[in-house]
Amino acid sequence: MSSSRQLFVLGIAVLAFTAGIAAAQDVEESDIQMWTQYQYQQRISDKLRGSWDLGYRELVSTEDALGEWSRFHLRGHVVYERSELLSFEGGVGGFYILREDPADLFELRAWQGVIIFWPRTAVARHPLELRHRLRFEQRWFRQRDSEPTDFSLRLRYRLATFIPLNRPTIEEKAFYLPLMGEWFGDVGDDSAEFFAARVRLSTGLGYVLSKNWTLEFRYTAQRSRDTVVDRFTTTDHIFDFRIRTTVRIRDLGRGQ
Repeated sequence: MSSSRQLFVLGIAVLAFTAGIAAAQDVEESDIQMWTQYQYQQRISDKLRGSWDLGYRELVSTEDALGEWSRFHLRGHVVYERSELLSFEGGVGGFYILREDPADLFELRAWQGVIIFWPRTAVARHPLELRHRLRFEQRWFRQRDSEPTDFSLRLRYRLATFIPLNRPTIEEKAFYLPLMGEWFGDVGDDSAEFFAARVRLSTGLGYVLSKNWTLEFRYTAQRSRDTVVDRFTTTDHIFDFRIRTTVRIRDLGRGQ
């Protein structure tokens, strides 16, 4: 790796670490979550791509071997690539949270979004692309043994990039560094969601095992709060392992 590229990667890592240290101040509660996910995506046409993913998440507990809560999800979505710089997406997902108090929660979620790939440049002759994703979600909640169904709207903005480490691009046998930050904000009245607002910072290491398979590990620091007026008082340390299958390597990054 060239010295200029090393400096660039180091600079981003330092910024992420500094942001994490700042976010950790005045924390009243901290926990550990374990996530795992399998994703499959396939090219439908030159401009249309579809995918689905199945995942499991758990809040680690020192008292309960199964964790304080567990979440299963199944999601599917399609992406229309308008151009090299602009894509539109839409999808639907089902989420089930197992917990003792309060009762189990089921969520049905639909979303629409736009993804902008800009700027697209090169650092030390290696391509670099920033990916801005703005997503609008509609969420329906229902607790077990409860008649009312709650509804909320949420906006999500994510900024991400994926930096190849040992190859010029993200290709077969390449290691890469995923970097991303995401902001969640409620729209309208408060709802009975699991967490009302949060911010995430993520990094990790990915490896393109073959032209069809990718393995990825991410560490995410997540700050949460219950209402808009509260401070961020909950920090989650998330360890996330992902397996992805795709038909074309060039689609791997765009399926994040």
